Amino acid sequence: MKMKKILAFIAALSMIAAVATGCGSEKEDSKSSSESSVSSVAEEVSDEEPEEDEAPEEDDADAEDAEGADVDDETAAYAEALSGSLWLGMDEEYNCYAMGFSDEEIVFEANDGSSITGYWGVKAGDPTIYIFEDPELTSEVATMPWTFDTESNVMILNEKVIMAESDAYSFEEAAAALEQMATAAKVQEYLQGTYWLSVTDEEATAIALDGSNLSMLNLTADGTLQELTTYWSMDYDQLNLYDESYNLVTSFQWNMAEDGSVLQLANESKNLTAEQVSEEDAVDIVAYLYACMNLDYEG
Repeated sequence: MKMKKILAFIAALSMIAAVATGCGSEKEDSKSSSESSVSSVAEEVSDEEPEEDEAPEEDDADAEDAEGADVDDETAAYAEALSGSLWLGMDEEYNCYAMGFSDEEIVFEANDGSSITGYWGVKAGDPTIYIFEDPELTSEVATMPWTFDTESNVMILNEKVIMAESDAYSFEEAAAALEQMATAAKVQEYLQGTYWLSVTDEEATAIALDGSNLSMLNLTADGTLQELTTYWSMDYDQLNLYDESYNLVTSFQWNMAEDGSVLQLANESKNLTAEQVSEEDAVDIVAYLYACMNLDYEG
């Protein structure tokens, strides 16, 4: 079966229609919140009275200039990382989202046909994407809570939905990416609550997918048992595993049989062909793995 694009991370992302309400009262609230945050920092600096033994005011000004330069550098890093990229995500109800960035423009689309476009702006230390209707960034249209780690290249919207960068679609191809996402969402829904077993002469591996968690048990022929529990997401050809801080642990190329009975996972170190097993067989999965490898289990 041809590999199809899917991104899944369990959480609730507000529908784009809800985001668009930022045009009204939320617009003013977001603007006020941003201004309040900036002014409070300014007050924190300006309200501090220098002690007699403190360094001259020129030193304070130099320190403030250095801090400002650091913020500018971080904002520039965000802009450089985002420009020309397309990000894909899915909420707990399997609604799919695509968000693309050009040098100045942003498009945010959902598979229900709703969308919002404009010009984007971000600020270092401010967990918000600002969307404006003009390239001068003077007329705010909407805001969106977000976090973005440039080192791990992980974006999270509304503190709940992971958006993964697509390497097969560009900013202009958001609609096409959503079509793949919508198709793959059915596969993601099918995988929820399933158990898989891969057995070779060298090892037996059990995989369980439940909500945002993926658990993997691996038993080698010499009796070594290893366990891995992670968060997970899938895109058009990869299954990605993340630790609790959303750092990427490993990725697998994936494929599934048309009848849903076989799941294939492969990377540089592993090549698993797993068959789906029943929940009853998965109840005591460790003993089941030992039996598959013809090893004595003393649990």
